[in-house]
Amino acid sequence: MTSRLPPDLFQLFTPRPPLPHVPPADRAPDDKPRPALSGIAQYVTELRQAPPPPPPAETPKERRARIKREHAVQARDGILRGLSTWDPSLNLQATEDPYKTIIVARLNYDTTEKDLRAEFEPFGDIASVKMVSDTDGSFCGYAFVEFEREADMREAFRRADAMRILGRRIVVDVERGRTVKGWLPRRFGGGLGGTRLGGKDLNQKAPGRFDPAMPPEPERRYADARAHERSDRPPPPPRDRDSGGSRAYPPQRAASRSHYDSRNRDRDRDRGRDYDRDRDRD
Repeated sequence: MTSRLPPDLFQLFTPRPPLPHVPPADRAPDDKPRPALSGIAQYVTELRQAPPPPPPAETPKERRARIKREHAVQARDGILRGLSTWDPSLNLQATEDPYKTIIVARLNYDTTEKDLRAEFEPFGDIASVKMVSDTDGSFCGYAFVEFEREADMREAFRRADAMRILGRRIVVDVERGRTVKGWLPRRFGGGLGGTRLGGKDLNQKAPGRFDPAMPPEPERRYADARAHERSDRPPPPPRDRDSGGSRAYPPQRAASRSHYDSRNRDRDRDRGRDYDRDRDRD
C-alpha cells in the first residue's frame, strides 16, 4: 500500500538512520581499580596516643553554681588582700578623737556638710565633719561627725538615730574602727547592719541601728527621732465634736440629703399617677 503513496507522503514512512555508537565516558565497575585492603594493626599505636575525649558539657544549673563558686573565691581573696593593708589608725582623713565621733550612714546623696551641721548642732558644738567620698570624688552616702565634748556625742548617738534628713532615715552609730578591738567594716565581712542577714523574713526593714542580740522594735527605736522632728511644729487645732447635723450624715450634707429624699418621693408619686391614667384609658 505504501508504494502507491505519493513521494512526499511515502517519505514520512521511511525509517531514520540508526544512531552512531559512542563509547562510554566511564568504565564499568568491574573494570575500575580497587583500593588495596589491609588490616588496622599499623594504626593501633596512633589510637593509643590520641587525646582523651572532651568532658561532657555542663548544664545551666552547673554553670551558675560554678560561677558562684568562682565569685566567692574572688571575694575571699579580695578581702584577704584588703585586710593586709587596712589600718584605721593610719587614716589621715579621719577625725582627731574617735571617742567624740559618730558615723552617720544611709544619707541622701545630695546631703552636704552644711545640712549635717544644721541637723547635729542642736546636740552640741561640732569640731569637724568628714564627708566620705570615692576615689573619683562621688559621695558614698555616709559621714563622720566629731563633737567638742563626749557628752554631746552620746546625746546625738541616743537621739539622732533614725532621724530623717532630706527625706531619708539615717543610721547613727559610734566610730568602731578605732575604738573596738578586732572591728571590721562591712566590705571585709564585718559590720552590724541587719539588711543582709538572709531572706526577706530575716532582713531588717525598720530604720535605725540594728542590735543582733535584740529583735528590732521600730516604734521604740525612733520615737525620740520623731519627737525631735516635731518639736518645732505647732500643735494641730482641736476638733469640734459638738457640731450639729444628723448622726448618719455630716451637717454640710444634711440639707442635700433631705432634698434628695423629697425628689425621690415626687418621682414615685408621678409614676403612680401615670399608671392610673393609662389603666383608666384602657
